[in-house]
Amino acid sequence: MTRKILQEIVFIAVRIAIIVAIIYAGYSCISACYDFGFKIFADEAKDREPGITKTVAIVEGKTDKEIGDVLAEKGLIDSGFLFMVQVYFSEYKDQLKPGVYELSTAMSPYDMMAVMAASDADEEIDTDDENYVPTKNEANLWDEADDTIKEDKDEKTEDGN
Repeated sequence: MTRKILQEIVFIAVRIAIIVAIIYAGYSCISACYDFGFKIFADEAKDREPGITKTVAIVEGKTDKEIGDVLAEKGLIDSGFLFMVQVYFSEYKDQLKPGVYELSTAMSPYDMMAVMAASDADEEIDTDDENYVPTKNEANLWDEADDTIKEDKDEKTEDGN
């Protein structure tokens, strides 16, 4: 008789532990989803003013995710994937342009998008102009971007694609 009662108590304790685990997992999942959703629409910079300014070169043909990865690699944002989703839900979807940009950790992702989507007359320099001479910093950034493209093509060739 006591053995049956002990088994019943253990069975109830296991059920309670499973229910608590399910509730905790559900709460954690909902909390993570809320945080991600909040970050998509929050217009928050990574740092406060004055922030750290970094020069970023974006080459032709980069996807929003790849641009986000470059910004994350430079420490300007936290996540390339989050940046891609922010671009998708912003007015700058399909408007980010290649170029060399001075961006700061004190800028929000939407501020960075505005800079990278600026009209040709506002921001871009005509690099095809025979009188154009890139600054040393621009030349180094374009060389880094070209090397990245070459590495991507080499990886695709090795994969057989």
